[in-house]
Amino acid sequence: MALPGKEAMIAEVVSIAVECIDCGRNRWWKPAELKRFGVTAQTPLAALSGRLRCSACRADGLPGAAISIQAAFIDEQQQRRAEARMLGEREIPLERSRRA
Repeated sequence: MALPGKEAMIAEVVSIAVECIDCGRNRWWKPAELKRFGVTAQTPLAALSGRLRCSACRADGLPGAAISIQAAFIDEQQQRRAEARMLGEREIPLERSRRA
């Protein structure tokens, strides 16, 4: 989760719930699924509302821009596990400590 005074980024979330205010349609997205909308890991969550539209409303000729976004954040323990898993998959040379 973002620190106070710092904007939350897409990289900090597990999934994002997007709901259309007009038609009620909702969907959960993974951050990787948002790449087709020009969203990267460094995209602020606040910028999503300007990039996403409801496809059902657009098909009916409506703007589809009235959406609500809710993010599910990665908790600290889950973040540490993911980092440990990522580090475990790479081979990292370890330096031996030198004792006198």
